[in-house]
Amino acid sequence: MERGFVLALGIYAWHGFVVAIQTLLLLPAMFPGSPVDLLATHPASTHENTTLTYAGGDIHVDLFRPTTGGRHGALVLLLGAGDLPRIDLAYRFADALARSGVVVMLPQSDGLLSERITYAEVDGIRSELRALDGESDVDTSRVGLVGLSAAGGLCIVAAAEPDLRDRIAFVNSFGSYSDARSLIVDVASRSILVDNQMREWAPEDRTIEVVAASLVAALPVGADGLLVQQVLQGANRDEAEQGVAALPAQTQEKLQQISPSAHLQDITARLYLMHDLDDTYIPFTESRAIVSAASHGLVERYTEFSIFAHVIPERSVPWRTFLPDLWRLFWHVHAVMLEVV
Repeated sequence: MERGFVLALGIYAWHGFVVAIQTLLLLPAMFPGSPVDLLATHPASTHENTTLTYAGGDIHVDLFRPTTGGRHGALVLLLGAGDLPRIDLAYRFADALARSGVVVMLPQSDGLLSERITYAEVDGIRSELRALDGESDVDTSRVGLVGLSAAGGLCIVAAAEPDLRDRIAFVNSFGSYSDARSLIVDVASRSILVDNQMREWAPEDRTIEVVAASLVAALPVGADGLLVQQVLQGANRDEAEQGVAALPAQTQEKLQQISPSAHLQDITARLYLMHDLDDTYIPFTESRAIVSAASHGLVERYTEFSIFAHVIPERSVPWRTFLPDLWRLFWHVHAVMLEVV
C-alpha cells in the first residue's frame, strides 16, 4: 500500500512538472507581438469552422484540435462582448493550446457580437458544450470554460445550470463581473467602492455602450429609461443606486439571472479568477466580490495583475512590476492547464 502511494505521488509530481514545461512554452502566445514561438517544433493543430444555433441566433465557431491522436481535455474560450480588436491574438492562443494537447472551441455568438449580455447566452454555452460532447477526441470529464470580460460572468452562471453543472469541470473568468446591478451602479456613477471607500473610476466608452444596451434589453417596452440616461451621461452614486433599486421587478429578475453572485451556491465546478487592477472596462472589485461571496474552496485561485490592459497583457510597466506579474501568470495558467492536460 505504501509503495502504491509513493508511485501515485511520483506520477502526480511528474505530471505537474510536464504541465509546468507546457505552460512555459505556452506563455509567449498570450503576449501581442511576441517574437518567440516556443511551440514551433510541436505538431501543428487543425482549424475548422462551423455554425451552431441557440436561443439568441447563430454561433460562429472556430475549432482547434491537436493532431496527436487520442482523447484530450477541452475548453470553450469565450471572448466577451462586441467584435474584439485583437481576435488575431485569440486565434494564436487557441492554436498554441491545441498544439499543447487541448481541444479549443472559440465561439462568437450573435448576441455577444451585438454587445448584448442576456441570459440567452447561457443557452449558447449549452449548445457549445453539446457540440463538444459529440467530438470523438474530447475527454468529456476534462471540459471547462474560459470567459474573458463579460463572458466570464456568463460562464459562471452557466456552471450553475442544473443540466450543465456536472459537465463543466472548471471555469476561468478573466476581468468579469459579480453582480449586473452593482456593475450598472459603478458605470453610471463613474465610481467604485474599495474597502467601503468610494473611488473615482472612468469606464471605457465601450463598457458604457454594452451596459446601456444590456439594460435596454432587460427593460419592458415603455419602461422609464432614466437609468439608461444615467449610464450614458453619468450620475452620482446615490442616484445610480436609487435608479437600480427602482427598476421593474421583471428587469431585476433578468439582471439577477445573469449575475454570478446569485448562482454561486449551485456551482460544483472549480473557479479560477483573474483581474487587471487598473481595469477600465470592468472594475477589479467585481472579481473580489465573487471571492468574498463564494463558499470556502469554490474559488481555487484568484490572481490580480498590473501588466494587463483589461484582458490583454500589453500595459507598459516597470520590470519590478512585470517580473512578479509574469510569475503569478505562470502559476495561474499552470493551475488551469492541470485541469485539461
